[in-house]
Amino acid sequence: MRRAIAIAIIGWAGTASAQTALVAHASSTTDDSGTIGVMADVGVPDGAVASLVFRPIRALRLEGGIADNIVSPGVRATVTWIPFASWATPVLGVGYGRYFERNANGIAQQLAGDNSFTSPLLEKVGYDFANARVGIELGRKYVTFFIHAGVSRVTGQVHNLDQVAMSQSTNDSMVSITATDPKVTLWGVSANLGFIVYVH
Repeated sequence: MRRAIAIAIIGWAGTASAQTALVAHASSTTDDSGTIGVMADVGVPDGAVASLVFRPIRALRLEGGIADNIVSPGVRATVTWIPFASWATPVLGVGYGRYFERNANGIAQQLAGDNSFTSPLLEKVGYDFANARVGIELGRKYVTFFIHAGVSRVTGQVHNLDQVAMSQSTNDSMVSITATDPKVTLWGVSANLGFIVYVH
């Protein structure tokens, strides 16, 4: 009887110890990863972006924010997979963004140093972009620094092409040119770098 009681006590103690270790590990994993934060980054074709960050689970980060590329405001949303719970980890992210159409003639005049410069093609400039990137991130609970690189697909429409064609044609009043705004798609290398500050 005493032997049975001793075996039962040892078994209970071992089970309790294992449960305590599992709870401590889960708590440590949760405490070591920030859940809610703010992010700032710059890149191509993203421009400058300020985002809110939410991590529903340790390995997944959701990002959404506002962007600016000097010409116009925009928005971007990104999903990032974080495979390892370590201070330095590789990551994989996919995102989508849009810059709304604005007149870019003012920026072109500043860059050219010519206030008289104007082009119908720059009256409505905007684009959508989709990113697929891999990168490295350093830090975890409070501050994370990152650099990502990959490929982007940029799509947009070229407006007022008929006006440009007319201006470059002959002055014959009988000539009339009508053109539909073409949609342009570009693929290119993209990258961004920035940091995240977790507030919770």
